[in-house]
Amino acid sequence: MQNLENVNQLNRMFSLENSGSNFQRLDNQFAAENAGYQNSSNETIYKGSNFIKDSLKSVDEIFEENGLNFEVVKRDLFFKNESGEMIPIKNYQAFCHDTKDTCLNIPKLQYVPLQLSSIKYFINSIRDKVLIESIMNIEDKRFIINLSINDAIQDVKKDDPHKLRLVIVSSHDSSTSCHISFFHTRMLCFNQMNSLKQSNPLVFKHTKSIRNNIERINSIIDWNRLQFTKSVNEYKELIKKEVKQEDIKNVLENLFYSKWHGQKVCLNRQTKENRDKNYNDLIEVKKIKERLEREFEQNGRNAYSLHNGINYYFNHEAGAANVQDESERARIRAEQLYMGKSLAVINRSKELCLSL
Repeated sequence: MQNLENVNQLNRMFSLENSGSNFQRLDNQFAAENAGYQNSSNETIYKGSNFIKDSLKSVDEIFEENGLNFEVVKRDLFFKNESGEMIPIKNYQAFCHDTKDTCLNIPKLQYVPLQLSSIKYFINSIRDKVLIESIMNIEDKRFIINLSINDAIQDVKKDDPHKLRLVIVSSHDSSTSCHISFFHTRMLCFNQMNSLKQSNPLVFKHTKSIRNNIERINSIIDWNRLQFTKSVNEYKELIKKEVKQEDIKNVLENLFYSKWHGQKVCLNRQTKENRDKNYNDLIEVKKIKERLEREFEQNGRNAYSLHNGINYYFNHEAGAANVQDESERARIRAEQLYMGKSLAVINRSKELCLSL
């Protein structure tokens, strides 16, 4: 079953119209497999993503190859009045790429950018504890850097390894502050299983703050190693929990409660006939239920399979119906998983499955 799924993924790769993207994605897939992952992911699909062969390169080389060795520079802003005069804009500034000279952001004067060189400095400070696995460079404006923590792989069950990852998210377009998070990842399906709850999360608002907080990171990594072991043990408990149809209904109803409760489904536009919406009307639920049959077949009818089925949808299938480009859908999924609504949903899914 898994081999057939891998073949289908390769076939989809070769069907892409852009051959350059096709070869990049194929190279990403092979690199991910060499790192132990057994499925494609948003990190292998997005055109601006690169899976790294980290053990052979320095951080400087990796940043250079992924277009991250640039500085954000300030440029003055002007507007042309009716007389053709260039009038300076005093309350805003333009931040530009220092070599491409493309505009990345137009924030207020008080905004101070966090330079990528500081993130490189941060990674070098923990180089003996991590490997850089992938970098998503989203138009030089947003960045997702995935690092694996050394010696942090544990089996939830036989031949089902899970990994602890440290993820750095940053932006030059003010969409998010720079922050680091720890994620529990299942390597078999490349599912982000849940984020680990940090007692002291690191959020960096400017270059100085990232350097001042370097001393905290080693203790935070050690603390999250313990949280990862706890998370693995929780999944071992989920395997023991057999789920019935009523359990599936309760989890999915609660998980998507705000999306169906109090809503209506239109039955006839002319007569305006409608009915109350229920959780089975949601496209998310329909897709998840389709996936659950495969999960139950592979891993048993238990709460672990239920959580995996939910996660698989948000990691590999979610996407707006009006976005057809597969690379763009992968980007949207990744940003939702690391800094959007999907992150909260999969964390909630685990809580609900543990409560069964």
